[in-house]
Amino acid sequence: MIPEEFYKASLDVTGDAADAFRAAMECEPAVSVRLNRRKLDSPDALGYGPLERVAWCRDGYYLPDRPKFTLNPLLHAGAFYVQDASSMIHQTLVETLVERGLLHDRPLVLDLCAAPGGKTTAMINALPDGAFVVANEVMPQRVKILAENLQKWGYPDILVTGSRSSDFAALGAMFDLIAVDAPCSGEGMMRKDEEARAQWSPRLVEQCASLQREILADAVEALRPGGVLIYSTCTFNRRENEDNVRWLVDEFGLEPLDHGLPEGSGPAPQVEGPVPALRFMPHLTRGEGLFVAMLCKPGDVPAAPRAKARDTLRRKLRVVLDGIQRSTMKGNTELPASTLCLASDYDHSLFPEVELDLDTALRYLRHEAITLPPEAPRGYVVVTYKGHPLGLVKNIGNRANNLYPAHWRIRNL
Repeated sequence: MIPEEFYKASLDVTGDAADAFRAAMECEPAVSVRLNRRKLDSPDALGYGPLERVAWCRDGYYLPDRPKFTLNPLLHAGAFYVQDASSMIHQTLVETLVERGLLHDRPLVLDLCAAPGGKTTAMINALPDGAFVVANEVMPQRVKILAENLQKWGYPDILVTGSRSSDFAALGAMFDLIAVDAPCSGEGMMRKDEEARAQWSPRLVEQCASLQREILADAVEALRPGGVLIYSTCTFNRRENEDNVRWLVDEFGLEPLDHGLPEGSGPAPQVEGPVPALRFMPHLTRGEGLFVAMLCKPGDVPAAPRAKARDTLRRKLRVVLDGIQRSTMKGNTELPASTLCLASDYDHSLFPEVELDLDTALRYLRHEAITLPPEAPRGYVVVTYKGHPLGLVKNIGNRANNLYPAHWRIRNL
């Protein structure tokens, strides 16, 4: 049950539409996925039938209902990501920054609160090849999930870190683009998340607003003059949203940027006043609650030298993953890692490939032994599903030793 106190507190953002907002909050949320543009250019391969495109994201699609995504091998191949449609706006916003020339062709990008990776992968979809992306998550268990999801997504120029926001501030003004999807009171997730409903209180809103300012202050320190900050929350209230944007403007002199979306391309601005931001509301848009604003740091300095920046990041931060893992050590012997074929720049000539049917692909993803056709070559073989690499096996004839990462294996459902 959504707290009645929440509905009363939300009147300043719902106004005359309070009844429509309440009705929408009691409805089932939409189900949507976003394609990996470097791996899949059509939703047809997903096998979910004709899909409706998300209006504000060229790679986003609504599904008629929620299937068991875990049983689709293409999810594990990184060909698509299950994501609420509202959050897909991050891809489109970054696309507008690129189109408007506000990002150079090899930007240094930071997603400061990145787990589980949805907004990181959305931004990667929009970034040019050669962009270097740092995805950070301070919580140890969540950063493991983040690293797994980004390896499957396959973008090679990625660094996953588990550092505090203050560690990035200490690096100085370095990044061209920083996304802060801040920890929040979770109002926008209430209709599908029981924990969000149970934990909400006015005190939590105040606590989150204070924490958000601490993180934002560190992000501003790490953003180079001329760089762009994308601030978002999955909550509705002004305290965590407009008030924090105004604080960024007043405290640091950041300049709000218009979202740049052409008329008719998606949600209309739903924030009153001088802040050119978007507030996704479930009675107005087909997605969960989200607030997002973009701001520019005044001034203009050259981008940080890439080689020097990468070296500094690797030395100063707690690195969890440095690029897509291409090899692993067994004693003193270097062996190919099963994850190497998940990279979007994987060279398909490195190993022979064998296509699996659905049942065999799922057995492979459960980390079970599989048998390849008699004509399959011996040695290392990449197994694929609908042409998309899943990982490696070592084929010894009567069976193929499964080299899929054991900690990624899917459970029987």
